[in-house]
Amino acid sequence: MDKRKEVLLSSLKDKEEEVRSTAAEALERYEIRQRLDVISKKIESGEMLEKIRAIYALSELRGQRVVELLSKALKDPSEDVKAAALRVLAGISDRNALPGIVELLKDSSQTVIRVAIDALSKYNDPRLLGYLMQTLKNTDAGIVERALEVIASIGDKKAEEAMMHFALNGNARMRKIALKALGEMEG
Repeated sequence: MDKRKEVLLSSLKDKEEEVRSTAAEALERYEIRQRLDVISKKIESGEMLEKIRAIYALSELRGQRVVELLSKALKDPSEDVKAAALRVLAGISDRNALPGIVELLKDSSQTVIRVAIDALSKYNDPRLLGYLMQTLKNTDAGIVERALEVIASIGDKKAEEAMMHFALNGNARMRKIALKALGEMEG
């Protein structure tokens, strides 16, 4: 048994309840990490629910291998699998996942696009502005509204023209988002 697992197991007997609880959670994550090969196979070739369970099992882990597995799941034909992978990647907020997330802004599924926009909102990165601005051309009002919110949170003056457009021409929610953004945007 490796030393890390020994420490985790011995901490399950600690006199403090909080320490025991933390040790149990850490041991669970450790064991999930030890099964990454099995999880990888489930994500690649399992049934949809198995894939989704495997993806969510990774939600408490970090690291390059985890991001690689989740990035592969972004290419799955199932919108549910892609959406699950996007949600977990959003929680991880690892910059290495950005290319895969950005790519899904062009997905055929409106649901996947919305979840991709939500995932990008965790990064608050002005370099994402151009990709998000492209989603403002989408015919789905919900996608445009969410993209406006994320663009507004970035606060970059490069979005000023788009915000003025939606402040005058959007539905009531779009106008509200755009007006608020114009008031808060850098000068």
